[in-house]
Amino acid sequence: MSKPDEYKKIKDEFSTGFETISNKELIHKLNSHSGTTAQDFIKAELTRRLIDEIDNFNKSSSEQTDKMIKLTKWIMVLTTILGVLTLIQIIILLK
Repeated sequence: MSKPDEYKKIKDEFSTGFETISNKELIHKLNSHSGTTAQDFIKAELTRRLIDEIDNFNKSSSEQTDKMIKLTKWIMVLTTILGVLTLIQIIILLK
């Protein structure tokens, strides 16, 4: 039996002072430091783009999930209606 993950119970109260700054602003701050290499800047920009794409994916996937839930409800309603009509036909046939 495996041990359950406890990471959700961790109280992360560490702050960097950059919590209110957007990802793009952080990239510009990084670029303004003289010790930053081009490779560091590229890594940071790629990370920012990855975060943006993940956010976009999450939004579109949530929209698709909502559409699928509505479609599933309609399919269930139509299946129930077909079942009732089938029962009515069977009852009429047996009389």
